[in-house]
Amino acid sequence: LPPCSWPPCRANKLWLAAQLLTSTAPVRQSAMKSESWVGLESNPAVMTQYAVKLGVSERWAFSDCWGLDRDALKHVPAPCVGCIFLYPFSQVEARKRTLGARRGCEVPGVWHMKQLVGNACGAVAIMHTVMNTLDRVGSGSGFLSEFGATTKGANAHERGKLFAPALRQIHTELASQGQTAAPHAKADLDFHFVSLVEVQGHVYELDGNNDGPLDCGPLLAGETFLEAAVRHVKEAYIAPFPDSHFSLITLGPKPPDEEAKS
Repeated sequence: LPPCSWPPCRANKLWLAAQLLTSTAPVRQSAMKSESWVGLESNPAVMTQYAVKLGVSERWAFSDCWGLDRDALKHVPAPCVGCIFLYPFSQVEARKRTLGARRGCEVPGVWHMKQLVGNACGAVAIMHTVMNTLDRVGSGSGFLSEFGATTKGANAHERGKLFAPALRQIHTELASQGQTAAPHAKADLDFHFVSLVEVQGHVYELDGNNDGPLDCGPLLAGETFLEAAVRHVKEAYIAPFPDSHFSLITLGPKPPDEEAKS
């Protein structure tokens, strides 16, 4: 299950297959929001730079998860504290219909924000992932600590309004650092990013288009967060669309070979 990115990494051909799914896509993010950003490439190296720039410790990094079977998960840097899941944008409306009125709600202790900027789902997914694991991955200073303190008493919509002016410049700088040329801010994207985190023993799905965190249930006895997150992905996304292409990016300790390069 290689990553499905926009634009595709040169070695990634699944993106071409995902393109075929766009003919029935709903209204695009760039058309729904008053402001649009350049879409973030699903490149773990760029996402790691992004997170570190925001205030994540350099000891942590995003990595590709190359499969969802037990053997593949053994190669994911442990402990995995968060995941970012990508799925075709053409299936966003189907996901909404599946959830119905159950689009999440405010949960004490779970940090959530609304996405009010078009094509910013990648940035929002990073924010959801790192803000809910900041006690483990944070450097102790920087944008994340300041934004967290500033928006501590704010609701999800208020956080979304403050997010754009606070992060616009950082996003513009980093969104152009992928392996392929950055698209125009109004360009249609063919994927959507959501975050998966563990809070108080439960897995939560965080999507800036939802009303709040979606409780995906508790970890089973002896189950790691990564195993629980993959179980949710298989049940909620892969089972209804077995022929589609998906991607999972994990947040965990920086691999030793990457540490040596630092």
